[in-house]
Amino acid sequence: MADPIPYTESLAESLHVFRRFPLQDVRGIPLMEPIAQQWGLIESFQARPDDLLIATYPKAGTTWMQEIVDLILARGDTAKAHRAPTHIRIPFLEICSPPPV
Repeated sequence: MADPIPYTESLAESLHVFRRFPLQDVRGIPLMEPIAQQWGLIESFQARPDDLLIATYPKAGTTWMQEIVDLILARGDTAKAHRAPTHIRIPFLEICSPPPV
């Protein structure tokens, strides 16, 4: 059996797995690079009269709030509310995905 690797050495070898997106400044606000690169699209977003905007603080129950709002819109019908994954039913404005191929 191989000798165990010290914890700090093991951590240093695996740091690339935990890489975070670099930050990019947008009007004085540091944003993750993929979001900053799409900022023009985000900034030009035009809401429709029937759009509903859900705004929460980071790490303050965003997914929970999305589920509550979707259940309200579905009048409590859990089968209807869970028709697709949360990120499909209620997409994030700031996370722009490429169009389907």
